[in-house]
Amino acid sequence: MRVRAVTTALTLIAAVAATPTSNSPSKIAHPKRHWQPSVRDDGSAYNHKDDGPAYNPSDDGPAYNPKDNDNGPAPNPKDNGPAPNPKDNGSDKKPAETPLDKPKGTLTSSTATPATSTPNPAAATGSLTVTILADSNRDGKVDVTGDTDRASKEEWTETSGAVFLANIADTDGRCSSAISGPCGTRLGDIFKNNSLNVTDAEELIGACHDASDDILRNPEYLAPLRTTPNPQLGSSATGSVSVTEEAAASKVRIFHNAGGAWKFVSSDYSFKAEDLKAGLELGIDARDVRRHGGWDGRATVQLKVKDGESEATDSVMLRVAPVLTQHHGQAAVQLVAASGAPRNKQQTQFVKDVEAASSAAGLAKPLHVLQTSDCNNGEVWAQDFFEPGYTSMPGPNGPIGLHIMIGSAQTKFRKANNRVFQELRSKTAGALQIPGNGGTTDSLGNLETVPPYTYDGKSYPAGRAIMGTGFGPKAKALMMAFLEAQETQAPIEIDTSWLYIKHTDEFMQFLPVTSNKRGWVMMVDDPRAGLEILQKAEQAGHGDTPAVSRPNLPADPEEWRVTNSIGDVLKMADFAEIQDAFAGNIDKNIDILKRETGITDAEIIRIPALYTARQFWKYAAGAGDASGPSKVRKSRDEPPQQPSESSPGDNETDVLDAVQAGTPPELRTQQSWPNATDPSSLQRRQGKEFYNLAALYPAGINSVVMGGNQVLAANPWGPVIDGQDILAAAVNASYAKANYTVRYVDDWFSHHDKYSDVHCATNMIRDFAGAKWW
Repeated sequence: MRVRAVTTALTLIAAVAATPTSNSPSKIAHPKRHWQPSVRDDGSAYNHKDDGPAYNPSDDGPAYNPKDNDNGPAPNPKDNGPAPNPKDNGSDKKPAETPLDKPKGTLTSSTATPATSTPNPAAATGSLTVTILADSNRDGKVDVTGDTDRASKEEWTETSGAVFLANIADTDGRCSSAISGPCGTRLGDIFKNNSLNVTDAEELIGACHDASDDILRNPEYLAPLRTTPNPQLGSSATGSVSVTEEAAASKVRIFHNAGGAWKFVSSDYSFKAEDLKAGLELGIDARDVRRHGGWDGRATVQLKVKDGESEATDSVMLRVAPVLTQHHGQAAVQLVAASGAPRNKQQTQFVKDVEAASSAAGLAKPLHVLQTSDCNNGEVWAQDFFEPGYTSMPGPNGPIGLHIMIGSAQTKFRKANNRVFQELRSKTAGALQIPGNGGTTDSLGNLETVPPYTYDGKSYPAGRAIMGTGFGPKAKALMMAFLEAQETQAPIEIDTSWLYIKHTDEFMQFLPVTSNKRGWVMMVDDPRAGLEILQKAEQAGHGDTPAVSRPNLPADPEEWRVTNSIGDVLKMADFAEIQDAFAGNIDKNIDILKRETGITDAEIIRIPALYTARQFWKYAAGAGDASGPSKVRKSRDEPPQQPSESSPGDNETDVLDAVQAGTPPELRTQQSWPNATDPSSLQRRQGKEFYNLAALYPAGINSVVMGGNQVLAANPWGPVIDGQDILAAAVNASYAKANYTVRYVDDWFSHHDKYSDVHCATNMIRDFAGAKWW
């Protein structure tokens, strides 16, 4: 048999030498690699069933001990891990850079083989071949003995290709504990010694996490890499691993499980013959996520083995998992609120009420109150400065992942997100910054997620992000670029320019249901229905009935009582026209969602609501009677005096409203305040244009979707007729159509008179277990 092999090899060599020149169409060539035949001396027989010990992500050897120096090379911020080597990648061509803003669809590397092909044997000299594998078919394990992870392993598409995680958790709290000072603005030296060489102040807080040095703290988040056993290797054989793309090399960590202990694979790390013979067990994670204008998450890992005069290489491509936004179909786990300033009595009471609601709902974790007393004048808008998300990859027993708290792109002026880095990170949760100076459209009450669906031949297993766009400076959210860079949730853009706050959560919400095939319905405001409720009440003789039924509560200001009647509301200038115009604006956005998702009118539930062009309500002290005039509280028609950035924000009047809190300080005096008409509006009605309006009553739709088919909403305190709040009854009836009940809390002075409600004032962390985006 050996004589025949030699004869065959020599014949092939002669045939190659006799081929025509490069100009000949009959030239023999592989489009990706040159393969050099040679006389083989395989030594002992190869046993394809012997692949060494099974990969076990939970088997990480002895528990981590920071005093144990046997962790491989000492952490070195200048050592970016495996050195990039674009010239030695098992290919005769340098991989081409991949465009960062590719449209959704198939994405491939320049080193990839055709999608339907199986890679040729690894490039080799002498008689040596090597193979490195990852979980390219995304079944949660690496198939060393079969072919399921070999086909197309050097390319990455939406449906195939190995995935690994950005391991940006804070397992032992070493980073979180080094954050101190006013609103978490003082960072310890540990942040400066980061592997990503970040120096920008706004980005620095995100530069310290589990993967920012070279120590492995949680092996569960490593994606597996395996090499096939090579028992025929000589005792002097050596191997190395590198990342071929320069952009990826500094973003990736690779570890070697050597005898039960994970060792960091530095640029000079060498694998011994005995390990190569048995097959290597490696793990990979990332130091960062996919970024717009930066790393797109692709990494090609190359194995090189030398044995005497023989040398062989092989590669596998992976891509870091996208960061995804949660949707309401995922179970509620933990409510989050902001403390506000110590003497903000209304916020303190609101937090107590939300805590009671959280407990009553039976959530898995108790309410977390972020300490924001020294942030942005006592920041109270917990929904707006961060968005809970997640990242995940296939695992042997289902998806493995991390919660990721996504900071708003308002880092230059909005510091409350520092508290997220300080308080919410753990071994199962990370956080990230998106540097920017965005305006109110970048407040994350403007970010919602359409639940998973399939339509028009396209499937979105993780749902789709949705954000509104305003007009003028800061019209489009900077966050959109980050969402697009994840290339998974294909963000939908709608028009919120007609709203004062310009957030999607002011008029739109998605509810999971079991009553239709889609699995969810869309809730939207209906201003025409709200107007009809008040008109019918007046026609029935209730025009003098108080428009607001709210009682005096312990935390109220001195002027707490609303004096307007139903008739007063209906006499407001342009009131009916405003409701009709805004209903038209909502209908236009419904049309966008119909076009993008295929949702039908039968899957849309409308909630009666009302909008106003200004802060309309008049307030008085005490119960008020005919014997004397009421003391009228000043309206918020005009921009409030802006407190200094150093103000403790202890007074209720110091708290920035939802727009001011999300607007760069230099633009706050230019901010358009609620007004009835403006030439830049898109909606014309009888010669007038209506824009920059807000909810007249506390909005039911601006609510939190809890567990057990329940939403937590602001009490509207509508007119009471025949013992019933006619607005609350209408809200209850709308949610009942989706089989939901409503639990109410008061937010009139804590949030509503600052132009937002319960959803804007809270946040919810949800369970992503079992969720597959691939």
